[in-house]
Amino acid sequence: MKLSVLALTLGMAFSGSAFATSATWDTATPWGSATTSQYAEWNIFNATTDNSPDVALSAATTASVQETTGTAFLTGGNIYSFALPTAFTATLSGTTGGTFDVYLRIGTLGSISSTTATLNGVSATSVVQLNASQGNFGGFGESFEQEAYWKWTGVTGASLYTFQFNAASSSMSLDQLALATVAVSSSAITPVPEPEAYSMMALGLGLLAFSARRAAKRNA
Repeated sequence: MKLSVLALTLGMAFSGSAFATSATWDTATPWGSATTSQYAEWNIFNATTDNSPDVALSAATTASVQETTGTAFLTGGNIYSFALPTAFTATLSGTTGGTFDVYLRIGTLGSISSTTATLNGVSATSVVQLNASQGNFGGFGESFEQEAYWKWTGVTGASLYTFQFNAASSSMSLDQLALATVAVSSSAITPVPEPEAYSMMALGLGLLAFSARRAAKRNA
């Protein structure tokens, strides 16, 4: 009972102060004006497991977010835990074939997020777009409004994208979440030469140098 009362008290306090700018992105989309191929966005969470994004690219888009720590609760439409660093798994349906830049974007309040997130097991480091101090909250440490994103470049299209991310410490409130893919044209992908190509290039340069030396000797 005492724990429930504490959770309620903290939730109400956060809702009235640090969460004043909830459900509003304050920074530009990290993919700029590019057209998204798959997209889902949550501005208000209905549960700690939410399969109904507020914005979806089409009716065929399926997406979900789940708090996996097991200590979080809803407050003001945010997912919040004061007991442990909150961990999340989110999914977005996709299409196989093609190449995409894939984005995970979050808005948080309270403590900050961890810098590392994974997409289908592959790690990326966050780019922080906003990190504004909201002051010290009742002796629980400094509170921040933060917006950050992770980008995975040149990802082969998959039928399901699975993202995992977490808070750096307890008392992080997940305010917003967006998942997006942007198709990359083949002309925008710089091919990386295979080792055999380097070997053939070296052999060709060697033959040119040998021919030049022979020509120089004949002309001497």
